[in-house]
Amino acid sequence: GGHSGIVNGLDQSKLRAWQMGLTGYPLVDAAMRQLWAWGWMPNYLRHVVAGFLIEYLGLDWRHGEAWFHDTLVDADVAINAFMWQNGGHSGPDQWNFVMHPVYAAKSCDPEGDFVRMWCPELAKLPAEFIHNPWEAPTTMLAKLPAE
Repeated sequence: GGHSGIVNGLDQSKLRAWQMGLTGYPLVDAAMRQLWAWGWMPNYLRHVVAGFLIEYLGLDWRHGEAWFHDTLVDADVAINAFMWQNGGHSGPDQWNFVMHPVYAAKSCDPEGDFVRMWCPELAKLPAEFIHNPWEAPTTMLAKLPAE
């Protein structure tokens, strides 16, 4: 479509990390890994990862639209474009909210079971730190498997 695909080097690495589920935000990473493996993710998580791409990584919504179009088994051209435009503040029904990747995780995955399934490198973290591993004590982090 009208997606130019032109991004600078830093943006390209941020986009790739988002696509592969390697952002460092466990819920975002788990959802993106599920998308890659299954071609699907729950609607709530689609909002979370879209908001993360746009608001936290500062990338153009069209990158997300293109990725979802290529990876979702239930991709619908019109709905996908409409939702990404709204999330990217350029559609007719723009989102006026941002879903924080840690707070959203604590509400939809309170015990961390979803994150543990898709991010096995974090599986040994207790629920207290599963969504914010950067706050875990270094002694606890040192016991995690190396990536």
